[in-house]
Amino acid sequence: MRGGKAVEKPTIDLIFQVALCVDDLESVVEQWKELFDLDTATIVRKCTKDAYESDGWDGPNYNEAPCQFFHKYCRFSLGGLDIEIIEPLDKAPGNPYSDFLIQHGNGIHHIGVKVGGQKFLMKEMQERGIPRYNYAEMGPVLADGTRKSCTFYDLRRQLGVILECGSVVVGPLASDPRAGNPEDFVSD
Repeated sequence: MRGGKAVEKPTIDLIFQVALCVDDLESVVEQWKELFDLDTATIVRKCTKDAYESDGWDGPNYNEAPCQFFHKYCRFSLGGLDIEIIEPLDKAPGNPYSDFLIQHGNGIHHIGVKVGGQKFLMKEMQERGIPRYNYAEMGPVLADGTRKSCTFYDLRRQLGVILECGSVVVGPLASDPRAGNPEDFVSD
């Protein structure tokens, strides 16, 4: 309650992804395959530069400032979650992934969540002076008139984590009723 009024708060409806940032994607993926029994049929490899060049990705920003950067990534299902491994193509300072590697080395970069009340979250972040760490839209327009999008907030000082607030859920939880994905969304 604030000033005697009930406050609307966002909810985290589903945690669906753990994302790692690494300096050598291929080596790390091979280590995962060596150490654990992975369903290799779930492995997806992509590069944001390819999507950008084909007009399928719009996300060159960092802390709400223009910033052109690209990364390659690999996703796979493990333990009921989507595991994403990210390697920046340019490891020089100045983008969310290279800066993370420089500061921390390989490690968990963010967790992907489905947020109920995205507008409340955006308003709360603005009121607290927390910029969008990164924002991207990708893929075709869906039946509900939106594109797949993700908004990142760097909440390491407040919560110890960077949150990726996805408009859709990817990976093994994409068909979970809590995902609320548009009926024509196909998770890769």
